[in-house]
Amino acid sequence: MDLSSAAQPPASAGAIAPPDDFYYASLYLAPAARHQLRVLEAVRRAITDIPGNCSDRGVAHLKLTWWQTELQQLASGNARHPLAQPLLPLVQAQPALLDLFEALLDATINGLNQAPLADHAALLAWLHGQQGGLLAHYIDCGAVVSAAQRQALVELGAVLELAYALRGLRQHRRATPLLLPDTTLRAARLSGDAVRGAYSSASLQVVLQPEIEWLRAELLTRSAALPRKLRRGQGLLVTLAACAAE
Repeated sequence: MDLSSAAQPPASAGAIAPPDDFYYASLYLAPAARHQLRVLEAVRRAITDIPGNCSDRGVAHLKLTWWQTELQQLASGNARHPLAQPLLPLVQAQPALLDLFEALLDATINGLNQAPLADHAALLAWLHGQQGGLLAHYIDCGAVVSAAQRQALVELGAVLELAYALRGLRQHRRATPLLLPDTTLRAARLSGDAVRGAYSSASLQVVLQPEIEWLRAELLTRSAALPRKLRRGQGLLVTLAACAAE
């Protein structure tokens, strides 16, 4: 993970990581699955980026509730948003996708009032509750996995989200909840408000360095713990983890 990028704007608000990462990682999938995941990922990121893109929490709430209405439109066979239009045929073929996006929206809206999260375990649990359903669907678009393997991959995906939040900290620090553990902030004698108000990354190195080291170790350790056959069959998340750990 490049230290110099931690306080810079993300390369693309519509991608899980810099666009090349997701593009190349998805090449492991069959064409139909690849197309589906790129559509789902664009909508997922459009929704989850809203809290960080809005300096006003009320505006973020309005944008998220607009997406709730858009999901209702999708359920009735209509789509207005350019990202929702390619989602429509997928939802028509797989109605359960609407449930996954509704759960994502509900969690993201509730997150606008989420108190600071205590530690990495709490952060990962929150991300699992917010995005675990969609991440599980991503996994099932690849090779067949057991319930335990799916759980391990979803947890890897949650760690990836923490890595991307740190990489795009300049944007994500405005979001609620702040995806930095309260224990790490306290150890550095910083508050969430101090992170949100920082003008440069220099004053945040005391937080950034331990987080980068922890995330790199988690990504590599969790990936290495997966069976070799599973790593090859689930190239999307495993490749993204390798890219994020660089």
